[in-house]
Amino acid sequence: MRYKDDWEKSKKRFEALWNREIIDRCCISVTAPRSKANFKPDVLPDSPEDWLKYRTDGELILKRRRSDFENTYFGGESFPQIFLDLGAAGHAGFFKGARYQIEGTVWFFPSIEELNEKSLQFDENSMLYRKTIELAEYFTKESNGDFFVSMPDISGNADALAHLMGSDNLMVEMIQNKDQVHHALKKIQDVWLKTSEEIFQITHKNNDGGSTIGWLSTWAPGRHGQMQSDMCVMISPSMFEEFIMPELRAQTQWMDRSTYHFDGIDQLKHLDLLLSLERLDMIQWTNVAGQPSLLNYMDVFRKIQAAGKCLLLTVQPKEIRYVMEQLSSKGLFLLTSASSPEEADNIISMVESLTHD
Repeated sequence: MRYKDDWEKSKKRFEALWNREIIDRCCISVTAPRSKANFKPDVLPDSPEDWLKYRTDGELILKRRRSDFENTYFGGESFPQIFLDLGAAGHAGFFKGARYQIEGTVWFFPSIEELNEKSLQFDENSMLYRKTIELAEYFTKESNGDFFVSMPDISGNADALAHLMGSDNLMVEMIQNKDQVHHALKKIQDVWLKTSEEIFQITHKNNDGGSTIGWLSTWAPGRHGQMQSDMCVMISPSMFEEFIMPELRAQTQWMDRSTYHFDGIDQLKHLDLLLSLERLDMIQWTNVAGQPSLLNYMDVFRKIQAAGKCLLLTVQPKEIRYVMEQLSSKGLFLLTSASSPEEADNIISMVESLTHD
């Protein structure tokens, strides 16, 4: 790997992570600028046309990312990769008639008024689907092993359906039109499976036989990806079990190593159901803006670990010591950043000294 000279050691730590084992320390990803003098802030577009190029022009994306790689210190288990990011739950855009706007991210607008047999027709010529495949192929070809190419951000079938219908309309349909909601979610799952397998086949040889989640800096051998249901904060556990759990079970069956993106404390009501998923490997905790610090939820994290699940936490350097002291290091993965390579190395040394069963 061109931009990281200790990948083989990190690979072994990742493999140990998924088995809830420890080689020398728990996994930690620490990135830092190599030189502040060489750091150049990204210049963001100011027009819809330029935003489209910014998010979909492979050559421009690759140029930006290679510049980032050259100027980034990849400490611990961090590694260079390109994130296939065409919108969260972006597979909503793989269906005919989907309405969206690319500006900053990809914004979706309701395009389905009611669910019926004709709703949700997969469109292999849709721009977002076509670009997902094209960019995966282009980045993989250009990489030559220099960097990894992530799985696309197409997690969350119910989130995708909410993009297409509007969350309020979907809530009503879940009560009044359950059969059609189940049928729609099955259609979206079929597209998720098709696309995920296509991307895996394109990228896995380049990715050292594995897969990555772009924004979470995870790597695992074989098929690996993110699951989510951000809209589940608006439904009860019984509705979560009826509408969301089938998707999660199906996706864990496809994956060799699976991660659930737990988006804030409002999802705590669904935690027991998530922990009941036998093939769920990891829970990634997101500290939503405005919610208390993750340091307040050590009991929740210990419960996750006690259930045999790995745990991924984004932490500030000042929080690491407390987190390490409170939690088992087995199956623990920390994400953080530092201001310099020297600070990054000091953080890694501290984590090694605090690693324990």
